[in-house]
Amino acid sequence: MTDRSAKSDKMPVVGTQLQHVADVFHAHRQPLDAGGDEDETDKKLRLAQEYSRVVMQIIVSLLILFGGFILLCFSSDDTLRKPAFGVIGVVVGYWLR
Repeated sequence: MTDRSAKSDKMPVVGTQLQHVADVFHAHRQPLDAGGDEDETDKKLRLAQEYSRVVMQIIVSLLILFGGFILLCFSSDDTLRKPAFGVIGVVVGYWLR
């Protein structure tokens, strides 16, 4: 566990959602230690089980961002550009919360 904290000191992650995603991916890659602390094992297991939810959040966010950028690139009408900026702002705000 000290390796993980040493890595996170070098590379800070902005936003609690991004930190949660980093923790989930780290827990998914690491095998569980059967002889470790029970609380730590439960936390790692819970994080590893959230992997599919986090991956779906990333995929949906990327699809929404892609749609917003398509609206921005191919629309010259302000009535479509303003909602596109709003959608992009909501997705970015969600991940930086």
